[in-house]
Amino acid sequence: MADSHGDPEAIAAGALFLKRQGCTALYHLGDICDSNRRETADACVAKMKGLSIAAVKGNNDHTLAADARGRSDGGIRPATIAFLENLPLSLEVAGAKLVHSRPFVRRLGLSAMIGVMGSREATSFFRENPGGLLFRGHSHRPEMISAEKDGIRFSTLPAGQAIELTGYRPCILTCGALTLGFVMIWEPESDRLTCCAFR
Repeated sequence: MADSHGDPEAIAAGALFLKRQGCTALYHLGDICDSNRRETADACVAKMKGLSIAAVKGNNDHTLAADARGRSDGGIRPATIAFLENLPLSLEVAGAKLVHSRPFVRRLGLSAMIGVMGSREATSFFRENPGGLLFRGHSHRPEMISAEKDGIRFSTLPAGQAIELTGYRPCILTCGALTLGFVMIWEPESDRLTCCAFR
């Protein structure tokens, strides 16, 4: 899941849907909170902790935490700020990389959380990760980027369709936003992916 943008109920609804589908490990690909909805940060982080959802840091999470740390008026619990500050920029799960936007954390640092995943970025990822798999958020519509003989292919992922990823590797998968009702189910043992609409 990704991009809940300060909506704790979207986090809860997405997690409930995934658990009902049999998912045992849940991951959030950043922008848990929204820098323009400070008042929901505590509730969003409480949902993440209560539902045991692992996460990477999104640009909104970073901005909100940095802004809150610099304010004297508070408004956000210190534990919430610490949670957001301590989120990693990337995770590796069953051989897949999880990021908010771009996977080049060593080169780009914090700016890896922003920017587009265009043909140039995809080509660089594919060259550095032959056979690799990247899950990302940031762009709110579900999408697959794959390497084809004639170049880089961008494909919208329809909800409900299962895809065998073995034939598409290396590839980059954009999860889609929780705020729009999207989540993804990845089954590493069969390397199958299903984009789901839970609303």
